[in-house]
Amino acid sequence: MTTYEDAVKKIMENIPVMKKEEKPLLKCMGQVSAEDVYSDLDLPRSRISGPDGYAVRSADIKGASSENPVILRILATARAGRPTRRTVKAGTAIRIMTGSVIPDGADCVIRFEDTDEPVDKNGPNTSNPSQVKIYVAAGPGSNIQPIGSNVRKGTLVVSKGTIIGPTQISALALIGKTKIEVIRRPIAAIIATGDELVNPGNPLGAGKIYNCNTSAIAAFVTYYGGIPKILGVARDNEAKLISKIRRGMTADVIITSGGVSKGDYDLLRLVLGKIGNIVFARIKMGPGASVAFSLIKKSSTGKGTAVIPVFSLAGPPAGCLVNFETLMRPAFLKMRGLTTVAHPSVEATVLDSVPNKMAIPFVKFTNLEKKNGEYRVTLNLAEKLDMLASMAAANSLTIIPESSVVRAGDKIRVLPLDWYRDHSFF
Repeated sequence: MTTYEDAVKKIMENIPVMKKEEKPLLKCMGQVSAEDVYSDLDLPRSRISGPDGYAVRSADIKGASSENPVILRILATARAGRPTRRTVKAGTAIRIMTGSVIPDGADCVIRFEDTDEPVDKNGPNTSNPSQVKIYVAAGPGSNIQPIGSNVRKGTLVVSKGTIIGPTQISALALIGKTKIEVIRRPIAAIIATGDELVNPGNPLGAGKIYNCNTSAIAAFVTYYGGIPKILGVARDNEAKLISKIRRGMTADVIITSGGVSKGDYDLLRLVLGKIGNIVFARIKMGPGASVAFSLIKKSSTGKGTAVIPVFSLAGPPAGCLVNFETLMRPAFLKMRGLTTVAHPSVEATVLDSVPNKMAIPFVKFTNLEKKNGEYRVTLNLAEKLDMLASMAAANSLTIIPESSVVRAGDKIRVLPLDWYRDHSFF
């Protein structure tokens, strides 16, 4: 059996990064930048006003105070996007709005709050609208945003390898970008195997169960940035299995569930051995020890032979979920172009005791919480809830070492689930 660590190593050695593509900015959400993006301009491009107020000469308001205000004549009003051509000269001021270009002659801005302009009315003092009283002094540059104070031309705005989110899209739009190069989303062909499977929504016959793994895998693929391509259920027939797998080879990766254990009708390992190369077929960790990773030749090119990776996850739902979170998660992150793929973990205090009598490590669906600055983990969810409910209620995974007993008060590493609905424990 392959250890969990060796399995991850072998997977990562054989998983490619997707090629890059150029896409409109608004369609890049959640994808990874394939390039360093630099600003082609200074922002702001001109000196602009920070607050609403008056653009004045600092020399004119030297010594101004509430007891000794300076009176200036108002020349015009400057608005954002509509700068004035008037020049501020001795004894004058220009009303200016936030973001407006500073007029020639002015070297500072006085906020409306520091003048006699009523802050609850739209316009200067109604008793004398042609002048303004200034109640404070200010130095050159006060309340003015210099050229390039937000970003300088040539500044790196988004680094290669960054996940594009709302803040990156905002920054890129601000420097005028409409499209960028990103790493293409991986397409995953999903195949469930087994004569016993029935798709949800259909009647359950004798001995049948609902096919939940396809939905779970598709959800994982979507969450981790891929595109699911559901190919349905392959029955326990060698020719039908091969046909389904061949259909999936137009994708970037094939994900199957079930059929890799040692049962009489677990044919997938046999099929993969015939049409591809099995890298490993069982790992030393449960649930989901019956998991395989294979490579199938896709096509021959002048640059060599292209292969498609095939992940054959366990059939039982708990094992399938554990397989994806522990083995496929890092692979998918790499395919998307990310370099940090290790699962984050925290050290937590155990609240209950759990024995692991198995000779392999065992993964528990657990509940992680943070109280008084300390992480604490409940391991025995399956004793308080049935297996299905414990999976749905879990917000973390905890690996229990082989042939060991973890006791209340012990410290253990816990893997928080990225996709859990509540991250309040961080």
